[in-house]
Amino acid sequence: MLKRSIAAIRQWLSPDQGSQNQHAAQEDALRAARRGFFRKAALGAASVSGAAGLAKAVVDSTPKPNLKERYAKDAHAGEKELLEREYVLMSEQEKREMVQTFIDDYRDQS
Repeated sequence: MLKRSIAAIRQWLSPDQGSQNQHAAQEDALRAARRGFFRKAALGAASVSGAAGLAKAVVDSTPKPNLKERYAKDAHAGEKELLEREYVLMSEQEKREMVQTFIDDYRDQS
């Protein structure tokens, strides 16, 4: 094991020409791989931001409802309906009949 380590250190300190060419080729391959990775990452980031921009443009182009106007129209219709209703007092007889129907319904259910 010690001999291998010493041999590797000697080769590293005084590499021959073939080893230098091999080392340079490995470095070039590593750089090309890194460039490819960064190229793909940049393309992915550009496509994601493009899709986000397109989605924002689509969402912003939809017409927005006028909520205040719709609320006022609904409130006006509700007020009109309440004003048209007439308040009528129930007679004592009607009250007794209504209470009796509640009692009868309760007895039927139990």
